[in-house]
Amino acid sequence: MGKDATELEVFAGICGFTTTIHATPEEGYKAQLSLSTDCPNYKKVAEALGAEPLNVMDELFKKGESRVLAACQNHVPHVSCPVPAAILKALEVSVGLALPSDPKITFLS
Repeated sequence: MGKDATELEVFAGICGFTTTIHATPEEGYKAQLSLSTDCPNYKKVAEALGAEPLNVMDELFKKGESRVLAACQNHVPHVSCPVPAAILKALEVSVGLALPSDPKITFLS
């Protein structure tokens, strides 16, 4: 695709862990994903996903077939963690299916 990698950083909150996500586009709506983190759970997610490129169309649009969500469900005990959504957003942006824009969660009380 000739596009640069998408990189984003997520500070997950009270756990104190930060995860850096790299998604490099490849041909045919595929992307190579890598995670850099001190979180032991996301280290397991990265290992489970391996080095094979992900089909971003499958990850985003085939309900029940996301390898990312399956790996997170198997290795991350906190379902409210924002990292899985950030991984999917990085993949989406990397292949040109969305523009990069910072999501934000704000506690009002």
